[in-house]
Amino acid sequence: MRPEIEVPEERALDVGGPLHVSVWEGDSARTFLCLPGLGGSAASWLPVGGALSAHGRVTAVELPGTGRTPRNGRGSTLEDHRRVLSELIERQSGAVVLVGNSLGGTLALVQAAAEPSSVAGVVVTDPALPWSWGAFPSPVVLAGFAAYLVPGIGEWVVRTRLSGGIAERMVSLGLRLCADDPASIDPEVVRAHVEIVRTMQRDPDMADAFVASARSLLRLGMRPHRCEAILAGVTAPVLLLHGARDRFVPLRFAEAAAERHPRLELRVFPDLGHVPQLEAPDRWLSAVEGWLDRSGPGEPPTRELAARALR
Repeated sequence: MRPEIEVPEERALDVGGPLHVSVWEGDSARTFLCLPGLGGSAASWLPVGGALSAHGRVTAVELPGTGRTPRNGRGSTLEDHRRVLSELIERQSGAVVLVGNSLGGTLALVQAAAEPSSVAGVVVTDPALPWSWGAFPSPVVLAGFAAYLVPGIGEWVVRTRLSGGIAERMVSLGLRLCADDPASIDPEVVRAHVEIVRTMQRDPDMADAFVASARSLLRLGMRPHRCEAILAGVTAPVLLLHGARDRFVPLRFAEAAAERHPRLELRVFPDLGHVPQLEAPDRWLSAVEGWLDRSGPGEPPTRELAARALR
């Protein structure tokens, strides 16, 4: 059963420039900062944000060059994003739990390793992880990665896709690649993605921002020792959620990371793809709530607030 979708409050912050966030209010003793994947937006958290707010305030962040946030002269590499995220964390009044999908999950781990005291916990869903022998992304994904790495070609591919594509078709194709069963995703969530893609199409800087983020992520993946140092540097409790049918990050990558780093608590969804929080939000929430009960990162909200948020 899908959780009821609760529409968040949309806000514009100033973090070295405009920053669009979607907020589901909750107990400020704990704040979940939710980070989307490559080319994603706050809509990635629409199915789970309302229910998650029973455990604290939920803020879905659209970093510079993503969603409805323009770059405004800022960079779009992982380190650029981490600096913005670090400043945003400093503004929170309570404990911070980073929640990330795909690139957002990798960014959450990078931040947790760079500034361990800044986060109380980390929930990552199908993050980009070090490669492991015997497993590879799908051929379509590998071809896209290769194009992004070529100077000029990557920008041309993404710019052509954004400028000439019909938003509905772009979202449909993207979800077919990311989800094992795209039909499982709530139509309201699909519509929200379409509207945000239309906004992105009006910003000519979005293509370059996407490619800069993609290259930064791929280059990190080419440095296995750096990736291992990041995982080893995370001291906060970590929940690693992974769809076994992920076409981008094979399950073996997650299993190998959890074997090498016992701090990572791995939970596998055998029938889901790259975006479990969109495909099966009820199961994703159940896994996160169980982990919160066991690990207790940050201060829990009052029972009264939790009950109210679930009504």
